[in-house]
Amino acid sequence: MRRSFLLITVLWLFAIATGAQTVRNPKLGEADLSAAQTITREEGGEKAELTYAARIDAIEKGRFDTLVVVYAKPAADGPDYFALVAQDDGKRYRLAYDEAGRALKSGDRFLRIGLKHEAGRPPLLRLMGQLTERGRPGAGEQQRNVDFRFNGSEFALVDQSVVPLPK
Repeated sequence: MRRSFLLITVLWLFAIATGAQTVRNPKLGEADLSAAQTITREEGGEKAELTYAARIDAIEKGRFDTLVVVYAKPAADGPDYFALVAQDDGKRYRLAYDEAGRALKSGDRFLRIGLKHEAGRPPLLRLMGQLTERGRPGAGEQQRNVDFRFNGSEFALVDQSVVPLPK
């Protein structure tokens, strides 16, 4: 009886932990997951859903004091994705692809993030999404890359591209 209860409790906790993010990040600690969920509610409102969060060195190489949070809000053509970088000191920086503050083009589906370190420059933070534009043959087989770089006061959009999805 006791073992059954313990097993059910462990499975329940595992289900909660894995269901907290749409795109699971197994390396994310409980404190960061809780912070990401709080940021999602504060920034996105009650209908926002945490999609992905990761602790990385997005501002300065080797300083893992930033938490990247990607969340989705319901929209007519599927969820719209928003993202921000939250520093441990409380500063928050939006990753805005368009004037509405979305991190990806409306209708695209979030895939993952990437980080590229370059000598003498702040890291390049890339958000990747799958194109899902209606009426465009092959759109779902393409990936949109949206690149941001910290310029001292914000994460500025520096580049964007569309490439075929890796097979």
